[in-house]
Amino acid sequence: MHRLTRWATAAALVLTAVAALPAGASAATAAAHSCRAATSLGRVRGMPQEGRCAYLGLPYAAAPTGERRFRPPQPVVPWRGTLEATAVKPGCPQDLGAGGTGTEDCLYLNVWAPQASRARLKPVMVYLHGGADELGSAADPVVDGGRLAERGDVVVVSLDYRLGILGWTELGGLDPAYAGSGNNGLRDEVAGLCWVRRHIASFGGDPAQVTVFGQSAGGVSISALLAGDRPERLFRRAVVQSGPGYLVHTADSARATAAHVLATGGIHGVADLDRLTTRQVLELQQRAESGTSGPAGAVFFGPYIDGSLVPGPVVERVAAGSARRVDVMTGTTADETDFWAMFNPRLLDLPLSAYRAIPPVLAPRRQQMYDRYAANRPGLPEGRVVNAMLSDQIERVPTLRLAEAQSRWRPTYVYRFDWHVPYVPGLPAAQNLGAMHTLELPFVFGTLVLDAYPRGPQTVAGQRPALTAMSGRMMDAWTSFARAADPGWPRYTADGRATRIWDLEPSVRHAPGEDERELWDAYDFPAWDGRP
Repeated sequence: MHRLTRWATAAALVLTAVAALPAGASAATAAAHSCRAATSLGRVRGMPQEGRCAYLGLPYAAAPTGERRFRPPQPVVPWRGTLEATAVKPGCPQDLGAGGTGTEDCLYLNVWAPQASRARLKPVMVYLHGGADELGSAADPVVDGGRLAERGDVVVVSLDYRLGILGWTELGGLDPAYAGSGNNGLRDEVAGLCWVRRHIASFGGDPAQVTVFGQSAGGVSISALLAGDRPERLFRRAVVQSGPGYLVHTADSARATAAHVLATGGIHGVADLDRLTTRQVLELQQRAESGTSGPAGAVFFGPYIDGSLVPGPVVERVAAGSARRVDVMTGTTADETDFWAMFNPRLLDLPLSAYRAIPPVLAPRRQQMYDRYAANRPGLPEGRVVNAMLSDQIERVPTLRLAEAQSRWRPTYVYRFDWHVPYVPGLPAAQNLGAMHTLELPFVFGTLVLDAYPRGPQTVAGQRPALTAMSGRMMDAWTSFARAADPGWPRYTADGRATRIWDLEPSVRHAPGEDERELWDAYDFPAWDGRP
């Protein structure tokens, strides 16, 4: 099969063609005419958006439909005339209720660029969305890139990639011609980054100054790419938000997950899968995942160590210098697993006896570890303490391992997001949640869309000036890192462990939670093996 494993080199810069305006043209007409670009694929017309241009729904790869289903992404065919890039495209197929949503023709991206003169090319930030590699979309209003582009004077890109069975199921066991298909979602992301390197100069972006940033599943993909062959050919800097390399799957795990999916659907050949409609694929996916929930359900799909695109375990590869030419910033939220308690409040009551996910090498010390965590959280119920341990196992500690490994080679920075919707005494525990997974996103993008969180909209309405100021500081840090590899706090090193704490009043702490981090030293966090 054809493999998309060649990294793109910087392409020749293509200057934007701007139509001449008649004398006396209105400001609105001038803005509309300024939102034009000429690429080697064809001309593009975007839309003015509060002092910037939004180019929405640009194809970065051919539609993965028909004979291209379950195949690596293929190049876009150039178009004639002018492509109207004024509306976002539906995301990739995903189950968001009865019938699901999205379309298999989904390999599109969006570009937000300042309208100012393009004489000076601007840094580029490419966002990979989260959603457990089975949900999410670049069209999510929480991650609209317009405000970030305008405040930071950068070009922001977001893209969709194949999800679930269609993007992350290894079919090489059915047909060797499909070997590696379990990383097709990752290949989509690589194709999008290649598109950026080749064409972003047409939109005022500097292809030599690309920062990729992603949260959750998007962050895990970035971690996987950092373990690849010379990732600097795709991007110069990377921001990994709650997406540690520990969650990149082993090959055995990927094969077992695929076997489970195929057995669930009685699939005996790729032709059987090809005959399924999109809705039938989503129904099969739902049946295969039944019984998984919480953090475990969030890693059912994902990139895996295939020996080529992802040659080996992330931290091991990064420690050996795989990303020695890439600057990295990474971090987590303070209470990651509270996110899943929104959907299953019983997770907050998880007793220590049910904490079976702890690595076997640490299982004999489980009670000792719990006692340390509990001593640091006096008065909290057992379930809350266990969730703190689980958050550290899945997110914080492996994130710090990545940072420590990369700090040997390049400037590396670590943050922790501590702000949360204020607690209200007397409410159920599931309504009083901490700094959960995903909560930093409305602040990084400046959208302040907190509709998905308990009491989020009311909190924004009551604290808008303070939250806007905090969001502005975070946007400045992300864009400063993209521009100069310096977000504004000291570098992370194994001896100092400087960490930016994001709250209404930000601070820098050295080695926060060190006594708990040390409890995990006996485990090397190699790769996720979550065989169904």
